Amino acid sequence: MSCLLSEIKIDGLRAIMLENEWLRVGVLVDRGSDIFEFTYKPKNLDFLLRLPKGIRNPQTHFSQIRNTKSQFEDYYYGGWQVCLPNSPAFNYRGAELGQHGEVALIPWEVEITEQTPDKMSIKCSVSPLRVPIRVERVLTLEKNATTLQIEESVHNASATHLDIMWGQHIAFGLPFLEDGVVIDTNAITMETELAMPDRHLFKRGEVYQWPVAKSKEGSVIAANKVSKLGADEYSDLCYLKGYDEKAFYIIKNEAKNVGFGLTWEGNLFKDLWFWQERYATKDFPWWGQCYTVALEPWTSKWTNEPQKAIDNNQWLRLEAGEKRKTKFSASAFEDKFNNKE
Repeated sequence: MSCLLSEIKIDGLRAIMLENEWLRVGVLVDRGSDIFEFTYKPKNLDFLLRLPKGIRNPQTHFSQIRNTKSQFEDYYYGGWQVCLPNSPAFNYRGAELGQHGEVALIPWEVEITEQTPDKMSIKCSVSPLRVPIRVERVLTLEKNATTLQIEESVHNASATHLDIMWGQHIAFGLPFLEDGVVIDTNAITMETELAMPDRHLFKRGEVYQWPVAKSKEGSVIAANKVSKLGADEYSDLCYLKGYDEKAFYIIKNEAKNVGFGLTWEGNLFKDLWFWQERYATKDFPWWGQCYTVALEPWTSKWTNEPQKAIDNNQWLRLEAGEKRKTKFSASAFEDKFNNKE
């Protein structure tokens, strides 16, 4: 099958589909340039989370109260978001920023840069309102490839320095997770997040040698093995760290013999957030309807003290006019993942 590029509308939002013999990838250009679908066609399996409320247009679906800092959660459906320029909601030098930043809920510009039977590329770009950055994302899919190539950049368009968090919010869902999955990655350690609900899995305040960890009761468990649907309910967040310059992870359903792999720059995205939500949160924002394992490369870990983290040089600093570029490779595979792509 030759490469195929098409356009669709989802709740009035423009989306672009990139497709070849192996993959179907959906990009929601009118809202964050999310990757909302990553389907491995031989097994007709979309790896990504999709919550029951689905994709909604922020311009036509809204509450009577809109000036909250939880807009990201209000409209969250799953998928893969680019998060900039922050994660925790706070006031950055006079700019009020909501959870996971400005760029995920606003329309992006899009340009089809290549469209041939052998290769297709689109360039998505945006300049958010409150923080003067320019974000570009080029997504490329070639004929016969099982890998989506992504080139991404952030440009500080201001005359002063900026402190940012940059993240890839990638969440996996059912039916991919239903049999349980195994995670492999070249991290060295796993650090648990203290600010999690009581129904967490791992003992808090610990740093483990990945993948060996302890449950909150103190028993030794393998953190890289996620049990099947229905085994237990919990909500947890950890950080996998110690990556080489070339970082990778795979998440595989061994019963179905299918998996997803990602490679990225481990010296830039130093913290892989390992978020699990298994129907444990019965209140806002999930209401007992979220079942996911998320593996998210970020430039730093989450914090409820963002200014302190900035003061301690834990966030990525961009000087006036500075531009940072990076690459990701996202693959579907059977049997064995080739992390050299």
